[in-house]
Amino acid sequence: MKSESLFALIAGAAAGVAIGLLFAPEKGEETREKIKEAAREGYDKAREFGEKAGQACCEARDKVEDELSSIRELLAAEGTSLKESARKIILEKLDKLEEALSREADHDIKADA
Repeated sequence: MKSESLFALIAGAAAGVAIGLLFAPEKGEETREKIKEAAREGYDKAREFGEKAGQACCEARDKVEDELSSIRELLAAEGTSLKESARKIILEKLDKLEEALSREADHDIKADA
């Protein structure tokens, strides 16, 4: 969904630039060259943005997974002072969160393919 919105934004911007250049009072060859250059720049910026966004997403997911592991280890090691029912609930919630992260990661991989 996010990639579709980004694509629509880039396509709209490119179409606007192309239309603006087509109506500019210049020779056709110069106009076509400007359109090509604008398209190249737009593509490069979109690709760079996508790479940065993907990297930030992976870093955030890794950080969350590390924190989950730390919490799980803490509960396993020192959770004996908690009531057993509270400890089980917390561990179940952590399991569900890890599953959701895993599903999201699988979805992102399939979307990128």
